[in-house]
Amino acid sequence: MRPMTLATQPELAEPASFDISIEHFGPPLAAAPRVAVAIPVKDEVERIVQCLGALAGQEDVDLADMVVVLLLNNCRDGTLEQVRAVADQLPMAVQTHSVELARGFANAGWARKLAMDAAADLVRPDDGIILTTDADTLVNEDWVAQSVRELDGGLDAVAGFVMADPMELMELDAGVLDRGRVEWEYQQMAAELQARADPEPHDPWPRHNQNCGASAAIWARTYRRIGGLPPLPVGEDRALFERVRQFDGKIRHSLDVQVVTSARTDGRAMGGVAEQLRLRGDPDHPCDDALEVAVSTLRRALWRNQLRRSWEAGTLEAEAPVWAARLKLPLDAVRAAMQTAHFGAFWAEMERSSRKLEWRLVTGEELKREFRRLRRLVQSARRNGVAGAA
Repeated sequence: MRPMTLATQPELAEPASFDISIEHFGPPLAAAPRVAVAIPVKDEVERIVQCLGALAGQEDVDLADMVVVLLLNNCRDGTLEQVRAVADQLPMAVQTHSVELARGFANAGWARKLAMDAAADLVRPDDGIILTTDADTLVNEDWVAQSVRELDGGLDAVAGFVMADPMELMELDAGVLDRGRVEWEYQQMAAELQARADPEPHDPWPRHNQNCGASAAIWARTYRRIGGLPPLPVGEDRALFERVRQFDGKIRHSLDVQVVTSARTDGRAMGGVAEQLRLRGDPDHPCDDALEVAVSTLRRALWRNQLRRSWEAGTLEAEAPVWAARLKLPLDAVRAAMQTAHFGAFWAEMERSSRKLEWRLVTGEELKREFRRLRRLVQSARRNGVAGAA
């Protein structure tokens, strides 16, 4: 298993149109707002009121300059009626977009894409901002303000920090909780090692390495430039950030932008948090996509950093034979990939084609052993810095 890149995405069939029914609640939109929050919703009658309440309680933001877009796909449980019952009591505009997604399109990727596309059409074209979260997620009271502040600082997109609901976690099996705790610590150590081995001025340590639809923010102009969200059945959120990277966009993995998401095991999205929680009892099942074996975590970060520095210095053409040998690739393939205008696209092609950069995720059985190895690498990086190839 490996991260999704544009080069490895399957062809995504697009229907001629979707039959979407739109309803507007709350204050009228006199002009295009600056901020639109896009939320895919599937049978969330028990959680949608809390989700909207968290957005209504946002601080340091003009709620009259914000709209919430709920993409209700294939709902059967009265979610729309629940929204109708409370929406006019909210201080911000709310739009519901109700749609029946046919087989092949009834997934989280298409639902989030339709929500974000609608948000992009609503906000101001030059400085409009799209945020997205999930219907089973509670955003912090400063979630919008912090996301906007980060983007205004010169970024292209912001990945927020997502935490599981602690009360729901306590209801899980002890073995699942223990594996989850180790995975969580592993992920934080991997983020630190990546930040130290491949430092980026716009995304310094401390940071995290989540790329999750429960908390994402992007300029509407950037969203349009990258062609929007790829409507993949699984991993559409990670693919969105990957598209930003391939255009050399600046992404901040901010610890100041925070949300709390459900730890339920009866989730709505294939491949989502709920499914991962259910599978944690299987020792052979791979861990989260962010958890790569320790030595590969270091190698990937070091090589990405070295290649980026050579790209920026204009020396990569001369170094191409060395890198072709190191990556076990034909020299012509490396030189062909260098013809792109963006380092991010070049790196994505190296990841796609080089066996040396194949992702090997940690399994539950390997987790504690790889945890110890990763901890030693992080401790070494803290003491001595990181240099050289892995």
